[in-house]
Amino acid sequence: MSRKTINVSFTSDDWRGVALSNFSLSPFEFEGRLLASVEGFIQGIKFPPGHASREQAFAASAWDAKACGQGAEKQFAYWDGTQLEFGSDAHHALVERALRARFAQHEGLRRVLASTQGLDIQHLTGESEPERTSMPAALFCRILTDIRDAVTAPGDLAERIVEQTSDALIYADHAGKIVRWNQAASRLFGFTPAEALGAGLDLIIPEHLRAAHWAGYDAALASGRMKLEGRPTLTRGLKKDGGKCYVEMTFALVKDAGGAAIGSVAMARDVTERVEAERARRAAAR
Repeated sequence: MSRKTINVSFTSDDWRGVALSNFSLSPFEFEGRLLASVEGFIQGIKFPPGHASREQAFAASAWDAKACGQGAEKQFAYWDGTQLEFGSDAHHALVERALRARFAQHEGLRRVLASTQGLDIQHLTGESEPERTSMPAALFCRILTDIRDAVTAPGDLAERIVEQTSDALIYADHAGKIVRWNQAASRLFGFTPAEALGAGLDLIIPEHLRAAHWAGYDAALASGRMKLEGRPTLTRGLKKDGGKCYVEMTFALVKDAGGAAIGSVAMARDVTERVEAERARRAAAR
């Protein structure tokens, strides 16, 4: 028996697929810039800052946005002072962050996406996919599926618990990208959900700790076991303003129905005052 599908594209015969597509007019803010649509963002970043087509695309959607991208050399993508190779992993990661920001800012879209639960997401436009593209169809479908899997219907008890707990809760997928980020995490680290979702965990890890973190993270996901096994550990965290803090964290692997590790969840609380007070006490006792 074949599985049911939904085509998430502007040409879909399901209104939900049209609404969820990158083409649709769906204003959102991304890293300080107001954008009319994800398609407009995709087309606009093909041009360097100051180019007229860049600004036109950022304010457009659907075919108007697509038309703005005509004539682009498609060698690089330009954002936040950085030049990325067109079609590279870094380029795709940038578009993914924008896509996740759009959903993080629109509860209605999250509800529409949640309503497709049980359907395989497809992206069929009737056109062949170029070898190098801003967002491959397979990646687009995977991202939407990941977002959908992380969405819980509003009012659900589990969602209320996650959002209202006083400890920061952060869930990252197998690749180490942040998929769940509650209000307490925003208060602790300073990043909004739009800034955190889709970003790597390096967002909150000081640079000198990153190599050790990823070695442990990859080993735990591969083996399905963690050395700490839920025991709290004291570490350093990195805030949005660049400041560092001491955080007490507990970690746990999240596994699928077959027992395979698919990600990691962490609970964190700020213990900077406690650590600094203890250091001052020890210094005074010398």
